[in-house]
Amino acid sequence: MAREGDETYVVTTAAPSPVEERHARERRYLITMGVRVVAFIAAIVLARQGWWLAAAVAIALSLVLPWVAVIAANAPKRTRGPGSPSLYRGPGQRELEAPTESD
Repeated sequence: MAREGDETYVVTTAAPSPVEERHARERRYLITMGVRVVAFIAAIVLARQGWWLAAAVAIALSLVLPWVAVIAANAPKRTRGPGSPSLYRGPGQRELEAPTESD
């Protein structure tokens, strides 16, 4: 039973469950580290081809991406923007009246 002053929440404003949040962080980390592996392999291939500038960029990328992966995986939860749903504030909620003795 709702009491005066209770807040009603719209389900879209609910935070994701801890399991969903952990899976999202793991996915971001694995994607970033996958890009790092590709950059490292590209650095080797580019260096063997004699493209030293491109190889240096790929090496720099493969050195920076672990830091980026950790920061991105541990980033705080994203907050909803100004267009997000807010608490439902409908017209004053009415409660059923208790039955009287004569009912």
